[in-house]
Amino acid sequence: MSNQNVVCERYDKETEELVSKDSSEFLNTPLSHFKEKKNEYVYLESDDLEAIKVDGLVLEYDEVFDVYTAMFGLAIQKKFASKIEAYLKEHYNDEKMNYSLMFSGDEGLWEINLPLDYIHQFSENFTIGEAYQFLQTFISSLVEATGN
Repeated sequence: MSNQNVVCERYDKETEELVSKDSSEFLNTPLSHFKEKKNEYVYLESDDLEAIKVDGLVLEYDEVFDVYTAMFGLAIQKKFASKIEAYLKEHYNDEKMNYSLMFSGDEGLWEINLPLDYIHQFSENFTIGEAYQFLQTFISSLVEATGN
């Protein structure tokens, strides 16, 4: 992911209030930042994400399940459900924990909540930027697997 034209904003989970509007330098922060600041999540928006049919991406640490989680909307038609599920089955360890995949007809996109710890090759030692790069590659491959 290029660091050009990246919107990077941190929010408080409880109040949804903006904590900080960050430069792309924040992407160099260790992902463990969210394990230390459990009340925060980061929202990222970029041209790179739009190119793979994602409007924005939220990354946080879920202290209840002890996992890093990504949430995003994927603008792919509902008819591709079986291809999306097949891709996730191949690349995600659902024996440990499930992901959430729901189609929103109003918005015409898939709402995906994905615990990252169970995606093959994910590392909690990533920086936030490396986690986004990892997700960008993962989502791009998912979109390709659907034929979009």
